[in-house]
Amino acid sequence: MRSSILSSFVTDQTFAMRGNALHLARYGAAVVSVVLALAAALVLRWYGLPHPFMSFSFAAIAITFWCAGTMPGLIALALSYSALTYFFTPAKIGDLSWDSYLIIYGVFGFFVCWFSSSRRRAEKLLAEARDNLEIRVKERTAELRTANEELQHTQNELSELTQKLAQEKLYLEDEIRNDTNFMEIIGTSPRLRRVLKLVETVAPTDSTVLISGETGTGKELIARAIHNLSHRQSGTFVRLNCAAIPAGLLESELFGHEKGAFTNAITQRIGRLELANNGTLFLDEIGELPLELQPKLLRALQEREFERLGSTRTLSTNVRLIAATNRDLSALVEEGKFRPDLFFRLNVFPVDLPPLRERAEDIPLLVRHFAEEFSSRMNKTIDTISSGVMDELCQYLWPGNIRELQNVIERAVILSPGPELVVPSPALQAHEKNVLPLKKPAARATRRQPVRRILSNVDRDQIIQALKDAHGQIGGPDGAASLLGLKRTTFITRMKKLGVVPGDVLESSELSEGTGHVAGSAVV
Repeated sequence: MRSSILSSFVTDQTFAMRGNALHLARYGAAVVSVVLALAAALVLRWYGLPHPFMSFSFAAIAITFWCAGTMPGLIALALSYSALTYFFTPAKIGDLSWDSYLIIYGVFGFFVCWFSSSRRRAEKLLAEARDNLEIRVKERTAELRTANEELQHTQNELSELTQKLAQEKLYLEDEIRNDTNFMEIIGTSPRLRRVLKLVETVAPTDSTVLISGETGTGKELIARAIHNLSHRQSGTFVRLNCAAIPAGLLESELFGHEKGAFTNAITQRIGRLELANNGTLFLDEIGELPLELQPKLLRALQEREFERLGSTRTLSTNVRLIAATNRDLSALVEEGKFRPDLFFRLNVFPVDLPPLRERAEDIPLLVRHFAEEFSSRMNKTIDTISSGVMDELCQYLWPGNIRELQNVIERAVILSPGPELVVPSPALQAHEKNVLPLKKPAARATRRQPVRRILSNVDRDQIIQALKDAHGQIGGPDGAASLLGLKRTTFITRMKKLGVVPGDVLESSELSEGTGHVAGSAVV
C-alpha cells in the first residue's frame, strides 16, 4: 500500500515537471521563430538581396500557432508586427497604412489559430482516448491477475479435493473387496435383541460407542448398523484395524502425512480421520493402539482438530468415532498399557456383544443363511440339514464365534456331494482339541484368552484351587495366575475382590492334609 502511494506521487511529480518544461518550450518557440525570421531578413538585406520580412514573419507566426498553440502564436504575431513596424522599412503595398498590416497579420493569425486549435483539440481527444485505454488496460490487467490468482487457488483446492476423492474411491473399492459376508444381522435371541435395542438408541446421536466382545462376534457389523441408522449415513464409513498395521505406520494411516514427512513419503496422503469427515470412523482392536499415539487420538476427539505428519497446518474434522475391542480395557488401564483419559473418552456408550455360545438359539438361522449363501456362490443346491448335524452344531461352544461358524459351513458346502449339508464330525472335534478346559489347573493355557471371558468364568473356588496347586505362588511361569491364564496384576485384583488371602488358603490346606507344616507367605 505504501509503495503504491509513493509510486503514484513520483508519477504526479514527474508529469508536473514535464508540463512546466513543455509550457516554457511553447513560449520559447514563439521567440525563436520570430528571431529566425528577423535573422533571415537581416542576412538578405546585408547582401543586398530582396528581404520580404512579411513572408518570413507569416511563416514564423504559422509555425508558432501550429506547433506551440494560440498564446505563443499571438506573441509571435505581436513580435513580428513590432519588428516590421520599428526595425524595417519594407516596400509598401499600395498606400496601405501600418494599421492595415496589423489587420493582415490578424486575419492570417486567426485562420492559422483555427486550424491549429482544431489539430490540437483532435490530438487532445486522441491523447485522452489513449490514456483512458491505458487505464482500462491496467484495470483489466489487474482484474485478470486477480482472477488468475483466484483460479489458481481454486485449481489447488480442486486438485486437493480430486486427490481426496481418488483416495476415497480407492478406499471404498478396497472396502468392497474386503467386505465381510454378513449382509445383515441375523438372530432372534433375547441378548441379541437387547444389543440391537441399544444400537437403535445410540445411532441417532453423535456419541462415541465402545463395542466389546470376543473375536468373531460381529463388532464391525454392529458398527456399520450404527452408522447406517445415524444421520451420517450419507457420509463415509471408514474402518481401521489398529492391530493389522505396524505401529510406525499407524499414525500416518490415522492422521495422514505430507510429502517428504519421512522416508519414502513421496506423495501427500490423506489419513482415515480426514477421510471420515462428516462420516463415521471405526477403530477396530483399539486396545492395540500404541501408547504414544493415544494422546494424539484423544486430542483429535476432544478438540476435533489434528495435524498431518510433517505439516504445521491444523485441520478440522467432524467425525463420529466407534471403537471395538476384544480385550479388557479397564485391565489394560490398571496395567498402564492404556491411558485412562482415553478409556473414559471412548467408554461413553458401551455395547457388549454376547458370544455365539450364549445365543445358541441363533445358530440354526446362521447355519441356514451361510449354507444358502455359499451354495449359491458355488452353484450348488443345499436343501436339507439333518437334525443330528444341527444339534451337533448347536452343542459346540464355538470359541471362534460367528467367523468360525462361517468357515465350518463353507467347508461343509464344499464337501457336501448332494442336496444335504454334510458337516464332518472330525472338523468340530479338531476345533475342540485346540480349546483346553478352563477348570483343569494343571494344564497351562497355550494361547491367551480374552480377559473379559476369563474373568467371567473365574470364581472364588477356582482361585483358591489354583493357589493350592501353585503352593501359594501367584506370579511366575508356575504361579496361580499363569494356571488360570491371567496376568499377575489382574489375578491379584480379582483375588482381593473375592476376599481370598493366600496365607489363609495355604494354612487351611495344610491343616486339612495334616502335614503340620507352617504355611509360609505367598510368593508374588
